[in-house]
Amino acid sequence: MKRALKVSSFILVASSLVTSCSSPESYQQKMARYTPKSTEGKNLVPEFQLGQFEFNLPKKSRAPASIASEQTTLDEAKESNPTNKKLYFLALYSQYEQLKQFGQDFIGPDVSICPSFHTSLTKFKEKQSSLPRSGSTKKLSYNVSRMSEDSYLAKRPELLLPLSKDEATPRVIDIVRNGTSIKTEQSVSELVHKAIDIHLAKTYTEIKELCEYGSSDNYYVYENLITHIKNTKFEADNTNLNVLLKTTLFSNMALMTSLDNQSSKPTTGRSIASTTKATDSKLPYSQELFTRLNVSWANQYYDYIKANR
Repeated sequence: MKRALKVSSFILVASSLVTSCSSPESYQQKMARYTPKSTEGKNLVPEFQLGQFEFNLPKKSRAPASIASEQTTLDEAKESNPTNKKLYFLALYSQYEQLKQFGQDFIGPDVSICPSFHTSLTKFKEKQSSLPRSGSTKKLSYNVSRMSEDSYLAKRPELLLPLSKDEATPRVIDIVRNGTSIKTEQSVSELVHKAIDIHLAKTYTEIKELCEYGSSDNYYVYENLITHIKNTKFEADNTNLNVLLKTTLFSNMALMTSLDNQSSKPTTGRSIASTTKATDSKLPYSQELFTRLNVSWANQYYDYIKANR
C-alpha cells in the first residue's frame, strides 16, 4: 500500500481513454493517431531518432539473438494464442520487470492484484519463478565527448527519455547539452537512471490501469496500429518504423536493446529476472509481437542499435 501511495504521488493515473477517428488523414494526422492525445498522467511514449538507419531491403531480415534465443522461453511462458489485450499486457509487464534492473531510486512495486488479467499474470509468474536469478543492479557508461553526435543518440534511445512525468521535455540529452554540471560519464549515467525511474513509474501506472480497467490509452494506440497494418501495405521503411516506435511495446524494445548493450558489469544489488545471456533483451513476448503484426523487418532496426557501439 505504501508503494502504491508513493507511485500515486509520483504520477497521476488518467481516467479518460482516447478513441481513434476515421476521417481522411494527412501524413502528420496519421502519425498523430499513434500518439496518445492526452499527456497528463499518461505513459507518454518517448520520441526516438533513427539517425542514419536505413533498411537493407534486398537482405532478408533476421531476428536478433536476443529474440531468437528466447523462443523456448516464449513457448513456455505465453498462453496459447492470447488475445491482443492479453499479449499487450503480458509484453508490457515483462518489459517492466526487466527495466527494473536499470532503475536507481524507484523500486518498481510488484503487481500482485490484477483483476482483468489475473490468470494470465499468475501463469506468467509461475513460469518466471523457475528461471535463474542474479543479484545485480546494472551500471551504464557513456562517451561524454560524443553527446553532440546525432548518430550516437540514435543508438542510445535512453538519452532521449524525458525527465518529466507528463511532458516530452526536457530530455536527458537536453540537460546534458545545456547543463554545466553534466560533464562526466558518471553524471550522465545518473541522469539516465533518473529518467528510467520516471519511465518505470509511468509504466507501472499503465499496468495498474490495465489491471483495473482492462485497457489503457496506449493500448488503444496499439489496437489502432493493428487495424492500420491490416488495412494498408505496411512495408519496411523508416516512416512505418516511426509508426511502430509510437507504440509503447516497440519503443520499450528499443530502450531495452540499448540498455542491455550499454550496461557494464553488474554490481551487487537487488535481484532481477534473467532468462538468457546478460546482453540479451529478455523480453519473451517480442517474437509473438513481430509475428502477429507481420513486421519482422523491424528486427533490422534493433540490430542497428546493437551494432558499432
